[in-house]
Amino acid sequence: MKMVNAARMTCELAARRQRSGALRRDALAQEEMAAGASPRHTNRRSCVVMTIGGRHRSLVVALLLYSRWCAMSDLYPQPVFLLGFGGVGRALARQILAARARHAQRNRLRFVIVGVADSASSIVAPSGLSDAAIHDLLERKGRGERLADDAPPPPPDSLPAHTIVVDTTATAATVPWLMQAKARGMGVVLANKLPLAGDLSWWDAIADARARWETTCGAALPVISTLNTLLDSGDDILRIEGALSGTLGFLSSQLEAGVPFGQAVRDAKAKGYTEPDPRQDLGGLDAARKALILARMLGYRLEMRDVAVESLYPPEMDALSVDEFLREADALDAPMKRRAAELTAGGRKLRYAAEIADGKLRVGLVGAAPESKLGSIRSSDSLVVFHTRYFSDNPLAVSGRGAGQEVTASGVLGDLVGLSRAMRP
Repeated sequence: MKMVNAARMTCELAARRQRSGALRRDALAQEEMAAGASPRHTNRRSCVVMTIGGRHRSLVVALLLYSRWCAMSDLYPQPVFLLGFGGVGRALARQILAARARHAQRNRLRFVIVGVADSASSIVAPSGLSDAAIHDLLERKGRGERLADDAPPPPPDSLPAHTIVVDTTATAATVPWLMQAKARGMGVVLANKLPLAGDLSWWDAIADARARWETTCGAALPVISTLNTLLDSGDDILRIEGALSGTLGFLSSQLEAGVPFGQAVRDAKAKGYTEPDPRQDLGGLDAARKALILARMLGYRLEMRDVAVESLYPPEMDALSVDEFLREADALDAPMKRRAAELTAGGRKLRYAAEIADGKLRVGLVGAAPESKLGSIRSSDSLVVFHTRYFSDNPLAVSGRGAGQEVTASGVLGDLVGLSRAMRP
């Protein structure tokens, strides 16, 4: 009897600690079945007295339920506002919903989406959107409908103070809003490179301990976290080199194989490797922005105008329409063939790469030794190589798939978990 009373007292204590709605009735039933027990009585406010093998084991089962109860009810509710609901933003929302159980088990965490904004509309729910409401938004966006009638985005002061804002857009127009959110003490997770690769004042205001930006330099590849670890360890970064554009990697391999430049560009566009306007890739600015973010992490006070960027087409072709450019690109076949031949002499591999060293930054075509890390990667992969004091004879490399909506969203979600953990009271 003393054991039964102790079990009941334990369960009553658990009941007082339960948060509203945190424990479902079926969770208790599943726990009972897992224990091989048959319940005599079930109530949200009282203990479940079990009979196991004909003998009372109330205290053991009560403690088991109490442990499970605490694990499910003591979840930290992290408010999240999604700024951007395109391909990456929607993939992120789906992944948040799919990872509910894992986040609860590993991190005692539940992400509460308090709002969503895209370029046309927004919706805000300070107490959190239900999972059903999020599914509805995903379906509506999939049909090309507006999220709501409200203009985007809402002011940051309409959101909970400890919200984490996730920017998956591709515009600098979000910067003033992000800076307001930071001023209120909110966290920021960025897949959008422009706030970090724009004016240095933006970097200074945003890139602090309450920000994460892993996916700005290679989707979910752990480039940023690796660099942070090296810096935190006291290692000296002597040089960083990398292939930061899968599009330009594909084009480089085609040129190396003798494919005419114009044809290679059209092939890349047909395969979906380029932006709708291929000049956005061929100009090298996307790779330069990624490299600039890494350089600023090293303490280089550089603006984009300080970066030496090799464009693969002349500036006068900017005046052409996309269709006109694709036709006129054949005029670049001969000069690009000569450039490729120069750089691949002696069996070297053609790569479009970034190099960060001695306070300077350059992106452009290079000839890489075939046995080097840069020369041995697959053409469509991204790669960042860290030459450091401790990694000098065999530099540290991070490589793999560096693009794609789902993999980028997974990197954003990892940033969300890490930043929530850091910001948690």
